[in-house]
Amino acid sequence: MKKIIISLLLLSSFAAMATDQPSQKQVTMDNTLLKKMLGNWHIEDWSLGQDGQWQAGPGADWNWYLILDGKAIQDDWISPALGTPTANATRQFGTNIRIYNPKEQRWEMAWMSSNGKKLDTFFATETESQVVMKGFYAGAESKITFFNITKLSFDWKLEQQQKDDSWLEIYRIKGKKKQ
Repeated sequence: MKKIIISLLLLSSFAAMATDQPSQKQVTMDNTLLKKMLGNWHIEDWSLGQDGQWQAGPGADWNWYLILDGKAIQDDWISPALGTPTANATRQFGTNIRIYNPKEQRWEMAWMSSNGKKLDTFFATETESQVVMKGFYAGAESKITFFNITKLSFDWKLEQQQKDDSWLEIYRIKGKKKQ
């Protein structure tokens, strides 16, 4: 009997220690970082050139809003922004639909654009301070990270996996909320 009591005490101690460990943020549609993205954003962007130097892009408008009775988020990408003169054939229009899967604790997403003319899918997980999307994009395993997210700004980067399994950042964005 004494051995059983000692065993139970040890097991309860281990169980208590296991629950004290920090865990990944329990995300719901109400507390998701992506909900901070709702609204209209002005985008500055840069891409990594063949020479290894960062080159400024044309910028964009990125508009985020709830759909499906508040159960999903859709965003529309317009680059260059509509206020920027350009020939219609060179403007990119794209959209994402992001649905949160509470069972998997992740976002399921689909992206399509007028330039890509195909559907790309991603999944994303959140920590306390960033959203990390993973999928296959532009011919390579890709990782997109939203970070430094506030109500008025955010940073974003696209990395592609290299042959040596390292990640190379090839595109970056700075978003500022339109007032």
